[in-house]
Amino acid sequence: MTLSILWSRLRKRNKRDYRQFQFCITFAVMLISSYLMMVFSPLVKNTLPDGGDSLKMAGMIFGIAAAGCLMFVWYAISIFLRYKSREMGIFMALGTEKSILARALYQEMAKMIGLYTMEGIALGAVLSLVIGKIMEVLTARVNDASFGFTAEGFLTSLLFGLVLFLMAVLLTRKAMKRTNIMDVIYEQRKTEKIKNEVTKKYLISGVILIAVGVFIGYFLRMIVLNLFGTMLGSWVSLGYLLVLVGLYQIMVYSISCHERRRNPQKYYNNLLNYGMLKFQGASIVKNMLVITLLIIGGLYAVFYVPMMGMAALEKNQNYQDDYSYRYLKDAKELNEEEVQELAKSYDVQIQNYREGDFIRVVGDGVERDINEEGEFIEDRYEKYAEYDCTSAEIYEKLTGIHLDIPTGGYYLIQPTNSAETTWFVFDDMTKLYLASEDTYLPMKYLGNTEYDSLVLTPNNGLSTGSRFVVNNQDYEALKEGLAPEQQMTQVLFDSEESDREIEFGAALYKEFALRMSENMNVMEAYNSQEELRDVKGYRESGMADAAVVDPEEPAKATDWQFRPLIQPLEMQQLILGYAIRFLLFIYVAVICFAAVGIMGYTRSQNVGIRNAQVFEDIKRLGADNQYRMELLKKQVGKVYILPTVVGVLLALGYEVLLTYGNDGRIVQSEIWTGAFSVLCGVVVVGFQYIMYRKSVRKVKELLKIG
Repeated sequence: MTLSILWSRLRKRNKRDYRQFQFCITFAVMLISSYLMMVFSPLVKNTLPDGGDSLKMAGMIFGIAAAGCLMFVWYAISIFLRYKSREMGIFMALGTEKSILARALYQEMAKMIGLYTMEGIALGAVLSLVIGKIMEVLTARVNDASFGFTAEGFLTSLLFGLVLFLMAVLLTRKAMKRTNIMDVIYEQRKTEKIKNEVTKKYLISGVILIAVGVFIGYFLRMIVLNLFGTMLGSWVSLGYLLVLVGLYQIMVYSISCHERRRNPQKYYNNLLNYGMLKFQGASIVKNMLVITLLIIGGLYAVFYVPMMGMAALEKNQNYQDDYSYRYLKDAKELNEEEVQELAKSYDVQIQNYREGDFIRVVGDGVERDINEEGEFIEDRYEKYAEYDCTSAEIYEKLTGIHLDIPTGGYYLIQPTNSAETTWFVFDDMTKLYLASEDTYLPMKYLGNTEYDSLVLTPNNGLSTGSRFVVNNQDYEALKEGLAPEQQMTQVLFDSEESDREIEFGAALYKEFALRMSENMNVMEAYNSQEELRDVKGYRESGMADAAVVDPEEPAKATDWQFRPLIQPLEMQQLILGYAIRFLLFIYVAVICFAAVGIMGYTRSQNVGIRNAQVFEDIKRLGADNQYRMELLKKQVGKVYILPTVVGVLLALGYEVLLTYGNDGRIVQSEIWTGAFSVLCGVVVVGFQYIMYRKSVRKVKELLKIG
């Protein structure tokens, strides 16, 4: 009878241990393979531009997700090998050569991981198909791409399975290096005591380390920048390592330090509980720390998309017009009559159509940046950028907003609730140059005028993307002598709700993109004046490249300075873009919380297995079932309560810092996001409570209490 046959029979007799191992491997492969199949599907690849930030983000998220999966698979394999240690020790005691045992164990692991990988890929394919079809339905009106399986998706999934096998080989090899047979047999019962006794000062220093770590990692850079004009390097992020040390000290204190204080009887009643915790203290602390970090990571993944999505949704709701676009006079774009005819062909009724002229005028400005020495610099350029300018009369015709502007004054067109930042200031522009002669008009900032539908430029309508309203006479003086490519038409209109409104929007987008002039075919951040200052360097940087725009795919992300604002498409694009991002980030969250659940549940079972003799001994000494159950709950609760509370509070606190730190204020959308985040924290607490109850019930069965 071979070892393979013996292990096959042992597998049938110890289904519980193998079932847990199977679940971990299959679940990890299912999540990663479904993620890869989604990312490599035509639905996602045709929606996200090649080389764009979204695909880079997807790659980053995959790295986080894969790391999370590898973390809990590593843990699952380690636990499984501890279960197998007794079997290996007995075989070694019976005279089986270590090389033969190792070869058989490798074969056993290869067989199991191969089978579980195939199961995971199959389940991943089903999951990705279901999610892909749901996304197809949600975005059918704006996106023609459909979900489909690709060779890349399957091959990369198999590659992940191979990585898991290599990890298993590495851990198995490490386990087989032990030579003491008794150590191998009793591996499951091995204690891991915390070596050092700690005092309350240890706890206080841990809290201080967390505060100092957050201060260095988050606040220090902003403080130094504001006070000294110097940007500290990325090394300040190392401050977060102090947070890890502080968390570790808090966890150690919670396990190892218990004082009599004012109620000594409570201390004596829990003396056995404290002693049992200390004997497994090192491993418990490690688990508590990892669970805390996973909760923080999982919650941040859940927080991220709503945090971005609510801001985008609020921005879309603030648009005053359904359609807004601008084009240069050298382009043969659709006129009002052609727009009406196109709308009529889709049974769409155009309302409140308006046109108004803008001109592109060179003006001065300030560029703020960080130099190679990390110093904050402000460089004023006499000819900084070409700005969009219109007159007070035309602006009133377009928006209905009357502005009294004296000669030499201007208003900056801004979206609702705009704010200055470290990098962008409202009154940077102080002069506009005349086209016919090398002279300028001195200009004075009078304030902002808010009209969201006219903010179509980069940087949220600031810096190089600024649009100004000037005095009527100043406008005429600036317009004189301008070439057609320096003059533009701004179009605004609405439409009645219609079943074919999105089809009309897509057709309008296509016509607009196909008819654009060569001067309109530029990327969003293109700055003609910056190119003039350094033609060779600017072009080599790629900033002067053609726009990234696909006339046939309006839902696809673009990098185009003249991208039209078409509200019906914007909402669908918002749904599509954030559905994909939400899907990607939700994978990370699921992986993190799956790891939390598995680690907590497994750690709880170890409590029962390693302390089974203790529970049996106190039963013989007269302890009733109620006392044993209370002791069990305290042991299991240690794995759940503190990591959950600390993880949720730190995640919520860090989100508040990020939200307020972006612009120094909290807007309505951020309040809603905060409420959602608190709700997520409550859900996590509920999830951990359910896992705690399930763990207690399972360990109760193992110890046969009651």
